[in-house]
Amino acid sequence: MQSVLKSDLFEDSIYQRKYPKDFFTSELIENWIEINSKGVSGTIHETQLDGIFMVHKDIIAPKGYHIEVSNDFPMFALHFEITGSYTYTPFERKRPLLRIGDFQYNMFYLPLTNGLLQYTGTPRRTLELFFTSGLIEKLVGQKYGQVLRKIDGAIEQGRPCVFWKQPRPITPELGRTIEQIIACPFSGQLKRTYLESKITTLLLELLLDANGKNNPGPRIGLPQSDLDRLHMVELYIETNLNKGLNIPELTAVAGFNSSKLKRDFKSVYGTTIFKYITKLRMETASDLIVNKCLTIAQAAHEVGYSNPQHFTKAFKRTLGYLPSELKR
Repeated sequence: MQSVLKSDLFEDSIYQRKYPKDFFTSELIENWIEINSKGVSGTIHETQLDGIFMVHKDIIAPKGYHIEVSNDFPMFALHFEITGSYTYTPFERKRPLLRIGDFQYNMFYLPLTNGLLQYTGTPRRTLELFFTSGLIEKLVGQKYGQVLRKIDGAIEQGRPCVFWKQPRPITPELGRTIEQIIACPFSGQLKRTYLESKITTLLLELLLDANGKNNPGPRIGLPQSDLDRLHMVELYIETNLNKGLNIPELTAVAGFNSSKLKRDFKSVYGTTIFKYITKLRMETASDLIVNKCLTIAQAAHEVGYSNPQHFTKAFKRTLGYLPSELKR
């Protein structure tokens, strides 16, 4: 499996990547590419996981840039355009097959990749996850067509397939998951386990959703003023994790009653307020332990726990491992 990328961004205007079959590997492999060419600067961070090839781009390009790309293998891609915009136009077509705008995402299947990638907007931040039917078989089984008929049909017919006609907006909860993947604080085996767990869960949810297998969630039909108030609540939570944080306090921030706050918060963020707070506390504590070198007791105190044992139990329940594993 091989990709060839052609652009003035790269040394000698060409960059070749080789991958193991179906991206399967027992190692965590990372590669950083520094870009500084013709008004374009930034980094491309590539991460090879077991069955998944991840690319995070952080690029400054006031005038945009383009890349010619060709792959000698069929692939699926899940593309998150955090800021900026992206189009892919096969050389045999006049119009783009795919467009993804600012703070949107889409998933697609390409039996053959041979075309032009065009990028605009600055700064440009993207997260791309590439995988093959080999990963789908590993996750769902060889008879995945019974569950993922849309995917199975695209593969059998050997045709490109874009899973949502219109790119989907990146919700606040999804945006948080994306940032957790990008800013993973771990290294070595723990980093590989963490990323594969996060990404696999995300992929399964979106694959099922793309094939109509998920129960539709509540429609978010809130006025912008209510969404802005919920965002104020989110920011208040983030900046007051070391406090008690109760519903009366948060309703005062939101400016509407507790029933509406609980209902609308779950509708927008996909979870209850207290589960959201607990998860954010544990993730913040994890960052403090790994990147700020705080002790477990110090990190617990910073996120509002006076009892380290209670913190440890909540940490294990929320993230699936003990905070002491971060010290290894």
